[in-house]
Amino acid sequence: MRIRSKLLIFFLLVSLAPLLLVWGSVRRDMTAMGESLADRSGNLLVHKASQSLERVVADHAAILHRERQLLEATARLLASRVEGILSGHEHMRSGAYAPPEDRLAALRSEYFGLGMSGARRPLDVDFARLTVESGGADSPLAGLAPVLGRVKAEHPGLLLWIDVALKNGDRARYPEARSAMMGGTMGMMGGGQGMMGSMGGAAGDDSFPQGLTWAAPEVDRVTGRMVFALNTPVRDAGGAVSGRLTLVVPVDAVLHEESRNSPFPEGTESLLVAPATDPDTREPGLRIVARERAERVGMGHMWIPESDAWLTPEDTAPMRRMAESMLAGKPGVVGMAGASGSELWAFAPMDESGASLLLIVPEKDIVGEARAARGYVAGQVREHNAKMGMVVLAVALVVVLMAFFLSKLFTRNIRELAGAVRSVARGDFSVRVGVHSRDEVGQLAQSFNAMIPELRDKVRMQNSLEVAQEVQLSLLPGRDPEFPGTDIAGASAYSDETGGDYYDFIPRRTDRGDSLVVAVGDVSGHGVQAALTMASARAYLRSLLSGGAPLGPAVRAVNRLVFEDTDGSGRFMTLFLLELFGDGTMEWVRAGHDPALLLAPAGDRFEELRGEGLPLGVVPDADFTVGSGKADPGQVAVIGTDGIWEAVSPGGEMFGKDRFKALVRKHADQDAAGLVHTVNQAVTAFRATAPQRDDMTLAVVRWV
Repeated sequence: MRIRSKLLIFFLLVSLAPLLLVWGSVRRDMTAMGESLADRSGNLLVHKASQSLERVVADHAAILHRERQLLEATARLLASRVEGILSGHEHMRSGAYAPPEDRLAALRSEYFGLGMSGARRPLDVDFARLTVESGGADSPLAGLAPVLGRVKAEHPGLLLWIDVALKNGDRARYPEARSAMMGGTMGMMGGGQGMMGSMGGAAGDDSFPQGLTWAAPEVDRVTGRMVFALNTPVRDAGGAVSGRLTLVVPVDAVLHEESRNSPFPEGTESLLVAPATDPDTREPGLRIVARERAERVGMGHMWIPESDAWLTPEDTAPMRRMAESMLAGKPGVVGMAGASGSELWAFAPMDESGASLLLIVPEKDIVGEARAARGYVAGQVREHNAKMGMVVLAVALVVVLMAFFLSKLFTRNIRELAGAVRSVARGDFSVRVGVHSRDEVGQLAQSFNAMIPELRDKVRMQNSLEVAQEVQLSLLPGRDPEFPGTDIAGASAYSDETGGDYYDFIPRRTDRGDSLVVAVGDVSGHGVQAALTMASARAYLRSLLSGGAPLGPAVRAVNRLVFEDTDGSGRFMTLFLLELFGDGTMEWVRAGHDPALLLAPAGDRFEELRGEGLPLGVVPDADFTVGSGKADPGQVAVIGTDGIWEAVSPGGEMFGKDRFKALVRKHADQDAAGLVHTVNQAVTAFRATAPQRDDMTLAVVRWV
């Protein structure tokens, strides 16, 4: 007998007999349950509506807080990048910019104009360019398009315009909008009172803030949308405010208007309000900061009233409780007597001033739904009782169909698992497989669900390491320095995403005139911990040397600081500092690092620049000797880390210092950058297919 036939007999015996027994009792119980459910449905719907309103506004307040933190962090980051470019760090520029093709559609969809009727008209916006209103192509702001464009591409729906204004009159705006309606620097107009606590000033104001400030909500002249403006100062190298950066953010993007009202009746009204005293009635009230325009229902766009508007219900007690809760930062729901009957007012404060998001739902709409539900439930019960007689006959047919289609059901788990695997392959780590059985397929589904978080964490860790690598590379010199009478170059190659090797060129002014310190260091080990130690030592060293401290005291101070950071960890750092002066003389300090090699002009011998000193971080009170000498034209100094001469070939042979010296002697006539490149190529070719076990750093100084 086939499996389908066996299933047919089994299901007929299991299902029809109990169904006949249950039918009579279910008919009686369903009638009683329907009456009880109908009586409770009205109160239950009202209660659920209150809970839903309170949950929505509370969740939205939390989302708004996170959005605000994201915007403020973005503003600070952009300001620091602009400061870097204005300070002359040309390596921070990226040349021409083109937005990602896969995001152009999303970017363009945010740029439209709103007419008085609510109709949208597209705007002509160029995301590869920005508008420079003074200074033209020679303005330092002309190269900001790549920096601003990448941030805009990461947040296409959150940022509308990015404006940079300098005290010297230069102004730039991204993206470039080629619209006949464009005017002014920001294209902002409209009224509105300050909200969100720290807001102050308008987006188009010519004042330059000392810190982060939020401007009052206004209407963008180009799009007709209501916007916030976040201003942050741009500072020069001395820390003085030299301009400002402004992020223009659509209110409906921050408030997520288009998705908030969907669980509630069509008559739900959303407003932005602030607790205050009505100047006419002298009673507590809510001043309307912004509300949805009536003819724009469903479009999710806010507008600012043309004149002061207030919500002042007759019962002031609930209003007073609302104002107190708003000022205390607590969300809530209160019942309020409105012009058209009872209403539910749900509110959630957005900042310490009490400015709040308010949803007003007429209670009659909720009660009307409850009445309809009561009639529906009663009708369903009657219909159910009438149809129960037909169920017995229908079950027989259903059981037969189940027997034929059950084979497909048995393979459901496998099909679902295969679909989940395809989703993970596309990068969706949120997918999970439902476990519908306890057999081998069910166990496989459980193992799959347990694997996904681990796989996601590994991908996130890889992404984090890539970000850390970008940050560490930004700490290395962006270009080789220029110093009178010398040709200087350097480079690092890390064995992991991050490493502990370090080199730097630190210009400074001393009693002997201008000098340049060439620094090469190596932290024990490699990876994230070594990178953090290197970053800390770099900051200490640049701070002390830029302050004018002599080499010896500076290294002693850095040693104490590194010891405090690494005490008990077993990590340490070797360091070699070579200070060059304009008259050809030089001084050096060796802190446990391999001596620098000084090749004679004739290229026949090497001199080692030695000195006493332990590696940094070994003991807190180590002493370091300062060596001195004078270099002649044609001499070459090379400072490297052990990752060069300790590189290993596939056969296990080390590159060695002798081979390194021979390579430098052979190519001593190259310029500094060429010699660095030659050494790196030679070590890479020697290593061939063998893995790079340690970081490699080389700095070359040639006297000309």
